[in-house]
Amino acid sequence: MKKKLIAIFALLALIGVVFAFAACKDGEEETFEGGDEAGRTYGQTYTLDQTAADGWFRVPAESFSESTMGKMMVDNTRKDYVTIIKSGDVYSLIYHAKSDSMNNARLVYDGEEMSAETSQTGEVYNYRFNNLTWEDISGEIPVRVYVATMMKRDTNFTIALDFTQAVLVPEGSFAEN
Repeated sequence: MKKKLIAIFALLALIGVVFAFAACKDGEEETFEGGDEAGRTYGQTYTLDQTAADGWFRVPAESFSESTMGKMMVDNTRKDYVTIIKSGDVYSLIYHAKSDSMNNARLVYDGEEMSAETSQTGEVYNYRFNNLTWEDISGEIPVRVYVATMMKRDTNFTIALDFTQAVLVPEGSFAEN
């Protein structure tokens, strides 16, 4: 009986944490001034593809998980975009987490984990993956994170990027707090 009560309490606490994260908003949209060397304007939407000029882009990202609860947890602990840095045929992807409750983000390709350079800007945790190809970032991108709350284990999910809605941003733009 005691174990059932503990399990029920843990489940209710987890649901409470998920709804608490859901109530938090990302804040107001940022505005950027100026443009880049290719004549594009910061803050404007462009289609990002292999032929696009180099630059930094915020690209909307949708997550996919095998469980509804897993998807909710993932969506409530990350920004709804990633930053893609295009430099010739080489790309970097920056995964932005709003909480460290799901941390140690890694990409998983062919069973091998790719570690990230990590940094923090305000309350946002940035995981930067370098030396990626177009093939690595197009399609569903396999992500593994460590769930530091209750579960204390890794969980897997994928994200897909909407390259038709890429917003050009100035280099190094991490103004989130």
